[in-house]
Amino acid sequence: MLINKAFEIIEDHPDDADFIGEIKEQIIDSAESELNVKFPMSYRLFLKKYGLGDIFGEEIYGLGVEENGVPSMTWITKQFRQEEGLPNHLICFYSTGYDGVYFCLDCSNVQNQYDDNAKVVSFVSGLPIEEQKFEVEAGSFGEFLLNTLQESMED
Repeated sequence: MLINKAFEIIEDHPDDADFIGEIKEQIIDSAESELNVKFPMSYRLFLKKYGLGDIFGEEIYGLGVEENGVPSMTWITKQFRQEEGLPNHLICFYSTGYDGVYFCLDCSNVQNQYDDNAKVVSFVSGLPIEEQKFEVEAGSFGEFLLNTLQESMED
């Protein structure tokens, strides 16, 4: 699985990684209920093992902090839903750091915690929702994380 390869990179670079740590299953379930989505398996595994944090300067939003701002995935997702009309099946988990571009998981096809069929799509903050292209950036969270870590190691 791609997510396991990404986890190996994280484990192999502890000095470059800063993650909050393990999140209990009931907190993950509660976040799903709050956002009215099911998280894909690879993102659930990430949340369960790392919660949120960064490595090589790449910040991955998740769970495990007070819900008062980034890097809380629930906070930023609810903000974008309320203020910019982000569709309810998307959850925001990453900022590219330029031009208001964020990456979201499209949870519309995720039926249960064993599904990993949520594509990573782009969302541009400030762009009217009818003009959003929601371009596919990766086939899954695991693919996204692995690619991002591999590219960051090369820089």
